[in-house]
Parts: sequence; C-alpha cells; structure tokens
Amino acid sequence: MGCNLRDLAPSKPIELSDLSGQRVAVDVFLNAYQFITSMTGEDGKPLSYNGKPVSHLMGFLDRASIMVSEGIDPVFVFDGRPHELKRETLEGRKERKIEAVERWEAAVSEGDMAAAKKLGPQTAEFNREMVSETKRLFDCMGLTWVEAPMEAEGAGAVRCRRGEVGAVASQDWDTLLYGSPVMVRNLTAHGTRKFGRVMQAEMIVLSEMLDELGISQEQLVDLGIMIGTDFHPGFKGIGPKTGLKLIKQHGSLESVAEVKGHEVPGNLSEIRSLFLNHPVGPEPLSESTKAVEEDMRGFLQDEMGFSEARMKRALDRFSGVGKLKSKSRPTIFDF
Repeated sequence: MGCNLRDLAPSKPIELSDLSGQRVAVDVFLNAYQFITSMTGEDGKPLSYNGKPVSHLMGFLDRASIMVSEGIDPVFVFDGRPHELKRETLEGRKERKIEAVERWEAAVSEGDMAAAKKLGPQTAEFNREMVSETKRLFDCMGLTWVEAPMEAEGAGAVRCRRGEVGAVASQDWDTLLYGSPVMVRNLTAHGTRKFGRVMQAEMIVLSEMLDELGISQEQLVDLGIMIGTDFHPGFKGIGPKTGLKLIKQHGSLESVAEVKGHEVPGNLSEIRSLFLNHPVGPEPLSESTKAVEEDMRGFLQDEMGFSEARMKRALDRFSGVGKLKSKSRPTIFDF
C-alpha cells in the first residue's frame, strides 16, 4: 500500500457523475483484493462456483457496469513485474500469508468458523488464473485493460500526467508520489456499506495538495521515502506530520538524515527515479467498445454460475447507456 499520506492529503467527496465523460485508470490488483476479501463465505474464503473463486469477477462486473452507466470510461491497469527493491516487502507479505493459512486451517479443523471467517481474507490471493479471468471479463464488457511494466498505479499516474486519462483510481497513496495530477479513492466502493457507514468516493488534486503543504513534488517523494514505501522501510520515528515539518525545515531527505542521524539510503537516486520517472508502456490506450451479451452470459452465467438477476442488473446498465450489443440481434449502430 506504500506510504500513508491520509493525514496530509486534502480530499473532497465526489459523486460518480462528477467523473462522467472521463477516462479513469483503475488499479486492478488492489480492487481485486477488495472484492476477494469482502465477498466471502462462512469459512472466510472468496465466494466460489465448482471450487473456483468468483468474487473478483462479481466485484468487477458490478462496479465496472456502474461506472459505465455513470458515463465513466474505465481503463483497468494490471501490475507488471515488481522492481527488485520491492522484494523485501513482497517476501514479508508472503510470510504473513503463510502464517495466516496455517491459522485458518487450524481454525477450520477445530470447527471454529468464526475465527476462520476472520482469518480467511488474510489468506486471499489474486493468482494468475484469476488475473486471466479478469482480463477475459473486461474483453467481454468491451473495456480497455493494459499491463504496466511495473506498478499499476505508477503507470496510471504517468498516463494521467500525459492527459491519456483524467484520474487514477487507487487506494495506494504512492499514486501521489508517482505524480498523478488527480487521484480518486473509494471509486469502486462508492455507495457500499463498510463498518456501518456508506463509502464515498473522494478526490485528491495533487497541485492543491502541494500548495497546501508548501512543498514540491520532489520533496513529497522524499517525504514518502522517509515515512516508508514499498521500496524503503523509512526512518524510524518519522511519521507523516513529523516528516512534513522536517522536510519543510531542511529541504531534502539528505539534510533531514544528517540532522536526525539517519543513514541515507545508498540507492536513494534509484528510489527517487522510480517515483519521478516511473516506466510506462509505449502503446497508446485502445478505445472501449460495447459489451457483448452472448459473450458475457457464456462466460459468467454458463461457466461461472452467475445468477440471471446478477447478469440482468449489469446488462441493463450497459444497455441503458447504449454500451451493449448482441450477436443475434445486431442493430444498425453495431456496423
């Protein structure tokens, strides 16, 4: 999830209609985990059909169709190969997952389903087969997806700076370190209920944030590194508010490290470059098309066991904005 800038980022609530007419890059990985860990059975595992998880498909079908019905043109971005500097972070996640699986299995064997339901989301994974299924779903819906060379939110941020998309939808605060002019949080959770409250999409405009904080983009990156990111654990004892005060007083990470007695990362220039010059694929974004009813029904209903009610709800959303076509009932607008 990168560094936590929640206390420093001025956000404003928005409605989905505020993004109507815009292309919005959507970080697939984090959203997939949101669906997988929230739509679970009694054992805490993702909902499944014939032994195959389907929560990720249910989530993306529902939320993507809602976005399209609101006039949003989503561009789904998949993570690419992680940078070597992220290895320690990923290994830590893997170890925690292995421990969670062991505790979950013990809870199930003991018949403690309350504990199993709580532990289940900690064992979640978005594996290669699920990634492939998600891409197939987007194809059936006529929606654009791309693979990032590295980090999805980083590639999305670069495309946003280029003007290819109007915002990046992600829960990862590193999106701002990558320099996305506009970040949207809770986009795919907007209107759902969590912890007793209705979730609201919120927008952060980077230029407004930097003006309010009184720092530059380069200083924001240094601040993020000091707090801790996926590429560096950060300086012990320095949180967002303290870090902001220090970066404003001393100007750079190196100066803060000298004053506070911290060791400057030997690969600091490489970490900075990952945020300030993140790689992005050279290919232009393809245009979205229309959802194909037969393809969606064949995949989701016939293969994945989706109910008619769930299918009709999504199909009606596409149809309502002219984004649905049928192979058996073509119209003049399909040619």
